[in-house]
Amino acid sequence: MIAPQNNMHMLRNWVGLACALGGIALAALSGDLLQAAPDGEIPATAAVVGPGQLGSAVYPNQLIPVRFDHSRHLGLGMQCSQCHTNIGASTRATDLNFPTGKSCDGCHGAQHPKPANGPDNCQICHTQTKAGRVTAGLSAPAPKLIFNHKLHLDRGADCGTCHGDMSKVRLATTDHLPREQTCLSCHDGKQARNTCGTCHPSDNAGRLVTRDVVDRTVPKLIPSGLSAWGAAHDLNFVEDHRGIAKANPGLCQSCHDESFCTDCHTGTVRPMRIHASDYLTAHAMDARAATQDCQSCHRLQSDCLACHERLGFGSGPDRRFGPNSALSFHPQGWAGPPGSQQAHAMAAQRNIGTCASCHTEDTCLSCHATTSVGSPGLGVSPHGAAFAGSMRCQTLAAQNRRVCLKCHVPADPHIECM
Repeated sequence: MIAPQNNMHMLRNWVGLACALGGIALAALSGDLLQAAPDGEIPATAAVVGPGQLGSAVYPNQLIPVRFDHSRHLGLGMQCSQCHTNIGASTRATDLNFPTGKSCDGCHGAQHPKPANGPDNCQICHTQTKAGRVTAGLSAPAPKLIFNHKLHLDRGADCGTCHGDMSKVRLATTDHLPREQTCLSCHDGKQARNTCGTCHPSDNAGRLVTRDVVDRTVPKLIPSGLSAWGAAHDLNFVEDHRGIAKANPGLCQSCHDESFCTDCHTGTVRPMRIHASDYLTAHAMDARAATQDCQSCHRLQSDCLACHERLGFGSGPDRRFGPNSALSFHPQGWAGPPGSQQAHAMAAQRNIGTCASCHTEDTCLSCHATTSVGSPGLGVSPHGAAFAGSMRCQTLAAQNRRVCLKCHVPADPHIECM
C-alpha cells in the first residue's frame, strides 16, 4: 500500500462506514431480507454519531435515519460493492459513497419512488416517516482527510482491511471507521509514506489544519490515546513530551512552529496545567530529587529566593524558622561539623552556586570568619586539620590572597605562615 497513513486510515474508516451504512440503508429495504428476519431483530435506532456521541475532528457527526443489519446482508453472500456501487472509482474522501435508493431497489423491489400500486413500505427501513413520506434524510459530512479508495483497492486492500469484520455489525457508526493505528500498519515509512500531511489536510506552511475555521464547535485535531505514535496529548504530556520531541521532532513540527515551543520555554507563556493546583506544598520533593528542571521556567534569585525569604526560609536574621525547626529548608544537622553525614560542606564543595542562590557571603562569614575581622564569625575553619602552612594553603594564597582576607586579617596567626 502506498496511500498515506492517515489517508488510508481515514479512507478505510470512510469506506467501511459507507459500505456499512450505505448498504444498510438500502439493502434493508429488501422484501426478501425483511421477511426472513424475526420480529424485532432489525434495530430501530438511527442516530449515527462519532465516538462518545460527539464526533471528532476527523469524523464529523453523522445522522443515518435508517434501520439496517450488515451482518444479515453479508450473511446472505452480498458484497460491499453491491450497495456501495461507486466505491471502486472513488478518489476523494469527499465522495459520497453511501448507497442510493436505486441500488436498494435491485433486491428490495421498486420503492424509489414508492410503488404506484400497493402500500408504501418506507417505515420498514426509514426511521423518520410521516404519511408515507420520509421526513429526514442522510446527513454525513465528509471526513477531514485526504483519501483515495480506488488506490487502496487497486493495491490489494479490501473493505475489511480498514473497516474490520462487518459481518458482526448491524447499524454501523463512525466507531467502525479506521483509526490511526490501522493506517500505520501499512503506512510505516517503507510500504507507504508515514508523514501526517499525507492524509491530514495542511495549510500553506505545510502544517496540519488542527481547527475548523468555519465551525468552531468541531473538536480540535489533537493526538489522543489511540495514537500509535505515543504522543497522546493527555494531562501528563506537558511533562512527558520532551522524549517524544527528541525522538521524532518532525512529528511535532507537523502541527507546531518554533514559536509554540519558545513561548513556553522562554517563559513568555506558562501553560496553566504544568503543575497541580496544590503543587506549592509538594514542590520541594521534585526540587531536591531533580525530577524536573525547575530552572527551565524559574529563576533562582527572582522566583525561589524571593518566595523563600518571604516565608522565612531565607538566610536573613529575621527568618521565622530556625535550623532545627521542622519547617527549615535544610534537614536537621545540616550546619554540623565537616565530615558529618548531613554536613553542608559537601554540598557547598560540590556546587557552591546552589548555596549562593539563597545565601549571601555574610552567611558563610558568620561561622567561618575569625573573630578579629570586620565581620567577625565563630572562627570555624572550613579547611580541615593541618591546612595552615600546607602546600595547598600557600598555593591558594599566592594565586589570590584577597580570598583569604575574606575570613582572615593580615595579622591573623592562621595566615602568618603564608
